[in-house]
Formats: sequence, C-alpha cells, structure tokens
Amino acid sequence: MAKAIQEKVEPIDSEDVKKVITSNLPEFSKEQLVRSQKYYHRRDALNALLEADKQYSFAQVDDVLKKFDKGGN
Repeated sequence: MAKAIQEKVEPIDSEDVKKVITSNLPEFSKEQLVRSQKYYHRRDALNALLEADKQYSFAQVDDVLKKFDKGGN
C-alpha cells in the first residue's frame, strides 16, 4: 500500500481571491453607470451612493447596492 502524501496547505483569504477576480474587470464612471440600461431601475440610488471622480466595476456597484438595500452604506 502506498502512503498518502500530506502537504501543508495554507488557508486562502477570500478577500485576496476577490481582489484577483475583480482586478481585471472593466470599470466605469458614475455617469456611465447611471446612464446604463443595466442599472436603469437604480439610477436614483447610484446618483446618491457613487462618487463622481471614482471608477467602478459592475461587481463593486452590485456590492454598494446590496449594502444599501440591507440598510448599510
């Protein structure tokens, strides 16, 4: 019988994984997002929540809206 090889595996931080996944996503200005069809129904919220001089990916916008819907900011 062969012995099982045991390797020490370090845990992966979920925030690190999220950064890698989202680092290559396209980013858009507040104005582009407010005008987009994707967020047509959330225009008022986006106008209030997003900063004019910052770029956002869809994932970031979805997170902002999710936090807003839960009552946080």
